[in-house]
Amino acid sequence: MVGTENFRFSGSGGVAFEGSIQTSLVRSESFQQLRLESPTRTLKVQAPEGVAIESRAGDITAACRKDLTLQSKEGRIWLDSEKVELRNIKTALPTTRGRTYAGIHQLCVCENGRLFLSPPEGRCQADSEVCK
Repeated sequence: MVGTENFRFSGSGGVAFEGSIQTSLVRSESFQQLRLESPTRTLKVQAPEGVAIESRAGDITAACRKDLTLQSKEGRIWLDSEKVELRNIKTALPTTRGRTYAGIHQLCVCENGRLFLSPPEGRCQADSEVCK
């Protein structure tokens, strides 16, 4: 146990802890990037009343190699923005030929929750590949 107002670590390699740490604040030096990293295991941030991630001047990026899960057990997941983009969504092949609407599609949902695009006229109808 160490008790102090401020505890500063310096060095280009950062700091490594064995086990868990508990603190009310982790902050980088002014104009320096803060990274929390676990190169070989899980990084877990938890709190009984909520966790807030905020960037007052720049972007926030979440990236991973496998699945990214946003889950709310009792509440909602809000996407609150002037523009929401969903990229690389599969498009169902049209079953009948009709008018072409360049770049316009319906956003549809499979029974398993997957999203797909469908031609703008008619009902959402997925082909066999879209809902796999």
